[in-house]
Amino acid sequence: MADKSDKADKGVKDVFKQVYDLWEKSAGEQIEKLARSQTFLSALAQNLEQTLNFSGRMKEISQTTLGVMNLPTRQDVEALNKQLRAMRNTLDEINEKLDILLPKEPEPEPEPEPEPEPTPKAKTRSTRAKKTK
Repeated sequence: MADKSDKADKGVKDVFKQVYDLWEKSAGEQIEKLARSQTFLSALAQNLEQTLNFSGRMKEISQTTLGVMNLPTRQDVEALNKQLRAMRNTLDEINEKLDILLPKEPEPEPEPEPEPEPTPKAKTRSTRAKKTK
């Protein structure tokens, strides 16, 4: 009995596979025709153009908003980073030239700090009144 159900399951699977393959073939042909049509390509190009326009407009709005809030934009931060790298490179070049021109002097040993002198303890007076008998 188990053999009959296994065969039935295999038969159902084969039928579904055949239907799927037939659908894939016919749908694939139609999708391929559509993808090569001038109408589809024009719509795709228009969509891409509108997406790029939208992205550019959002960038402008973001920059304007950040400017109004007195916050730096990405371009501001990138420009500062570029200037900082240039300054760092210039400083490295100056240090290299100084190393060539000036011989290194040994660093002087730090002077030991003098030990603090002990302060004499001040005599304290008792503010309590003495009990009299």
